Amino acid sequence: MKRICVFGMGGIGGYMTARLVAAKSAESNDGLFITCIARGESLKVIQEKGLSFCKPDGQCDTFKPDLVIDDPKSLPEQDLVVLCVKGYDLAAACSAISHLVTPTTVILPLLNGIDIYERIRAVVNSGIIIPSCIYISAFKKEPGCIVYSGGEGKIVGGHDPNHKEFDSAPLLSLMKAADIPFDWQDDPFPALWKKYLFIASYALVTGMSGKSFGGVLESPELSASVQTIMKEIHSIAAAKGTVLPESVIMTSFETVRPLPYEATTSFARDVQVPGKPNESDLFGATILRLGQEVGVPTPEAKAAHEAIQKK
Repeated sequence: MKRICVFGMGGIGGYMTARLVAAKSAESNDGLFITCIARGESLKVIQEKGLSFCKPDGQCDTFKPDLVIDDPKSLPEQDLVVLCVKGYDLAAACSAISHLVTPTTVILPLLNGIDIYERIRAVVNSGIIIPSCIYISAFKKEPGCIVYSGGEGKIVGGHDPNHKEFDSAPLLSLMKAADIPFDWQDDPFPALWKKYLFIASYALVTGMSGKSFGGVLESPELSASVQTIMKEIHSIAAAKGTVLPESVIMTSFETVRPLPYEATTSFARDVQVPGKPNESDLFGATILRLGQEVGVPTPEAKAAHEAIQKK
């Protein structure tokens, strides 16, 4: 894997870019060519100064990709495309990269959602799509400056359901050289559903209420709402063939307890800004749609989703 395109320069895209550019120093990775797709002020800053990347210990370094552009139409075919866009930009991003994808190109999507594989495959007919998720807290402090504030930075991913013959060794070798932990699983969907159960439930309730994690935890009503939505998602997963243990609901609910009282979801922050796009389609709308498809009632998710739509 030599030709790599990272699409999106938010927190996750910045993390991936910094680690991949750092991997270029390894002798075994001679010939890596890393392209970043950025927009607006981020494009200008990274082109001129490089990407500033700050670690949890406060150390900040600058990384310079080989190419930083805002439109991939001029790029040749790629070996790896890392999608780090918001859900509402996914379809457009897939259309933009479709000409870069060969039958052996790997697409690694690192964004929220449980039906990301299907969304990509609806646009991109070729390539290997790795169902995946990432565990990290990272954000764009300002254009061209990414702060990695916590989490392992670990990716969990596994086989494309339609390409079980895929040899993951080159991808895993690249991730190891880039110091990106990668947990390869033959069936990644239990891990994806577990993360979705957590993030979608808290996203909907924080988005609906405007409360932080601490505010949700101290409210019996909001806490019950989170857990009920988790149960609805748990039932949908089971109906679609992924059976998670019952304990995952309380374990996921308690995950936010050690966090600062004021911490919240990026979705909730987006919802509070009038006119700003948000990922409600990946959370509420998707839960409702999947629930209808498999015959699982989702009244709690529906109530939260509809309340958010009225904001």
